[in-house]
Amino acid sequence: MNQLIKMDEEYRKWIEDIGKRYKQRQIKASVSVNQEMIGFYWSIGRDIVEKSAESKWGSGFFVNLSKDMRTILPGVQGLSSSNLRYMKKFYELYSDPINVPQLVGDLSDKELFSIPWGHHRAIIDKCKLDREKSIFFVEKTILNNWSRAVLLNFLDTDLYERQGKAISN
Repeated sequence: MNQLIKMDEEYRKWIEDIGKRYKQRQIKASVSVNQEMIGFYWSIGRDIVEKSAESKWGSGFFVNLSKDMRTILPGVQGLSSSNLRYMKKFYELYSDPINVPQLVGDLSDKELFSIPWGHHRAIIDKCKLDREKSIFFVEKTILNNWSRAVLLNFLDTDLYERQGKAISN
C-alpha cells in the first residue's frame, strides 16, 4: 500500500476498500467453482451407479472412462481412474438408498458440496462407507471451517467415537 499514488486519506481508504472487495469476490468465486465441481463429481458418481457401469462395461471400466473423459475434456484435472472411483463412492456414501436423488439426514447438497474435494476423499478413506460417521465429519468441517490437516487429525484421533461415547454416557 506504500506505493499508492498519494491523493488524500479518503482516496487511500477507497482504494483499500476496492482491494478488499476484490479479494472477497475472488474467494466467493472460488467457493462457487468448488461447489459446482463437487456437484459435477456427484453427478458422475450417480451416473456410474445408475448405469451399473462396472458390471455393464467390465473390469477396466474406470481406466477406460478416465481415458475417454480426458479425450473429450483435454487438459481437465481430476479425471483419473482413482478419482472416478472416489466419485462413485462419494455418491454411494451420501445418497439415500430408497430415494436416490436426495441426500441423507439434514445435510443439504449445498452444504455437502461446500467442502473441498480433498476433504471428501479423506473422509471416504477414513470412514469407509460409514454414512453416519462421514456426515459427522462433514458437519464438523463446515461448522469449524477445518483445514484438511485438522480434519485428518480428528479422523485419526477417533473424535467421532469419543464424542459418541460422551453423548451416550
